[in-house]
Amino acid sequence: MVVGCASVKPAVHKGAPQTISDRGVQEHGKIWPRSIDSAYMGTWGDNRNSGTTLVTSFERRKLAGQSEYLSWTQPNSPPVSALLTNGSTEAPNGLIIAVSPRGGGTSTVVALDPTGKVVWRTEEWTGEDKDGDGIPDRAGMGNAVASSAGIQAPMVDEEGALYVGDNYGVWKLDQNTGERIWFSRFSDYSGNTLASNDLRLLNAGHDGLVGNVFSSGWHIWLDRRDGSPVIVKEPDPFSANDCPLRSRLYLSVSGGEMDKSGELDELVCLAYDANNTTPQPNNLAVRPAIPGVSEHARYIFTYAGPVGKPDSSRLIAYDFTHSDESGWGIEKAWERVVAGLTAASPTMNPDYTVVNGSDADGSVNFTDVETGDSLPKFPTDFNSFGSPFNNIDGLFCDAWSLTCISTDGEISIQADHSRTEEIAAQVLPELDNHAIPFLWGTTPDADYIGGMVLDPARWTVTASIGYPYFLGKVLGTFTRLGGLTPTAMIPVTFDAKTGNLMPGQIFSPELARPGISQANAMVTTHGRYVVQKAELLTLFYYYLFQGNYNFFNANAISRDDVTEEEMKELRETSAQLNYFGLFGPIDEEGIVPAAWKVPQPEAGLTIYEPVSFRESVRNQVEMNLDLVRFSRKNICLTEGCQLEEAAARLGYAAWNLDKAVPKQLAEAVTRSELSEQEGESLTAAASVAESECRRSRGGLLAKQPRLPDRNAIQEAQRAAATCEKHLQALLLKL
Repeated sequence: MVVGCASVKPAVHKGAPQTISDRGVQEHGKIWPRSIDSAYMGTWGDNRNSGTTLVTSFERRKLAGQSEYLSWTQPNSPPVSALLTNGSTEAPNGLIIAVSPRGGGTSTVVALDPTGKVVWRTEEWTGEDKDGDGIPDRAGMGNAVASSAGIQAPMVDEEGALYVGDNYGVWKLDQNTGERIWFSRFSDYSGNTLASNDLRLLNAGHDGLVGNVFSSGWHIWLDRRDGSPVIVKEPDPFSANDCPLRSRLYLSVSGGEMDKSGELDELVCLAYDANNTTPQPNNLAVRPAIPGVSEHARYIFTYAGPVGKPDSSRLIAYDFTHSDESGWGIEKAWERVVAGLTAASPTMNPDYTVVNGSDADGSVNFTDVETGDSLPKFPTDFNSFGSPFNNIDGLFCDAWSLTCISTDGEISIQADHSRTEEIAAQVLPELDNHAIPFLWGTTPDADYIGGMVLDPARWTVTASIGYPYFLGKVLGTFTRLGGLTPTAMIPVTFDAKTGNLMPGQIFSPELARPGISQANAMVTTHGRYVVQKAELLTLFYYYLFQGNYNFFNANAISRDDVTEEEMKELRETSAQLNYFGLFGPIDEEGIVPAAWKVPQPEAGLTIYEPVSFRESVRNQVEMNLDLVRFSRKNICLTEGCQLEEAAARLGYAAWNLDKAVPKQLAEAVTRSELSEQEGESLTAAASVAESECRRSRGGLLAKQPRLPDRNAIQEAQRAAATCEKHLQALLLKL
């Protein structure tokens, strides 16, 4: 086990290269799960190999804005102060698209500009069923997306169309206006009654599909042109015994094998984990058809345990089939039973050979993508049964402990946790003179638990910061970052090769947002770090228990207020809880930093940007130089050469130089960090470097899966050397 090692490279493949294939994320084969012209936040580990992981983060950042939608001060906001979403997408037009279930029977898709201002939003969804037909009146009407849709990030295709699934069907919307292009209702062609966790796109043009394995277990894939069904398959059988008590959700579902005895006829237990009575597929990992490696596009999903094994879960793989005569179809490739429940989305390494589905203990379950065979298991310190993220070197990374491991367990890198108290102390207010913290001490601490983006050079996460407290022997619980003290979130960046904290970062209340983040993030091609912020209730309860609710009841929007009767009840509760009373209640000004005393949604997206866009471009160029230098060392045909990885990294560099660098150079010019002439010169140099990297890569892949001959190797080396030369010149100018 190597901890904090200084240099990490992909596992060296013994022997000389035998074949080569196009498995890079930029110039992929025919079948691919989504457009990558944009950044994609994904759902937990699913954003690996998307645009967001190919735009490096930055050390010095500033707050660019937060989601305006549903702010306490927005006049036309419904009375639910939240924008809750597990994932968001940067559309090709530069807008940030989020889908939100907001409680109270409302929902919307919202488009934000890079400062968080609303550009457009869809019609309000309500779940009213006035005609009593069992289907809400707004289902499928206009562009009113139902409230279940916030569990996914929208998909976006090459033309910029958005795809969103809700409880009733799949929507295709216009990226510029949110207007409906088409809606495809499940009940018209299947018995499906539960939404997709996440949609996927396959192919483009007349062969293009959108779909998923839905939460009820149905496989549904639609024609992307008009939403017509192409593949519709009922759920696989699953176990229906011993419903766990940890979580109950009353649903009625069709499909699958169920125990319908007695009162359980209409009762379905749906735990957080993918388990017994109801299948809960947790998104898809998709391996495209790769010349010389795989004949089929294979999709893998987490599913409920087989019949008779309610405490287990499964990884199941299906292959797409396609022919001009028969069109699209699917066939089952393999399944693996995983001991223990799971809430993990399958995560594949960059070369699509290993897929993981974590169990409830956080253990990894590495599986051969081709055969479904389990790979040797080794002890891991992961403590999240959610999906591990995956980085460019093929390491799987736990979002809670911020530890990355190789599939053989021989490489392990962990982020530096020794600075957590120091970081937290720079952000949190001093609480020495208030009663509640006096109970357990006032040492601040941080936990790196959300907002992870693993680019080739850096790890950026959102630290949740608070005061640990001990609840006593009676409860016997030690809770970190709990709900009784002010909790904040702030971005923190680490070196991807060593796990060390990157230098030059600033941590202060001005950069922190009240609340916590245990959700996802992305770095957009425009250089913004966008992270989901969770609820502000920690701050609310702190005020409540200290005897003051006025801060949350005195803003200009009356509908957020509580009634006098409710206020009296809150104060009585506060008096009971604040029985120490050593220093009295917090006054109206309180001890919250001034930077936090701004109108903001209870939850929503927080957006950061570089202090200097010139510096952010420099970071991109440095990352691309690393990619090209690795490639040059491996453009060879001798033993140990990672030729396929060299081709992939040339593509990564070309993608970044095409999609991210020009946009961030334009930002630098707009902010007068560069003159227009400098911007034009640098953009031209980046374009030349991009074309040379792409030329090198194209030569290597020209005859795939056959290896390039020696002449092609030499030409690819020359093009890669030219690309590196232009990148070095670009770096000097920056």
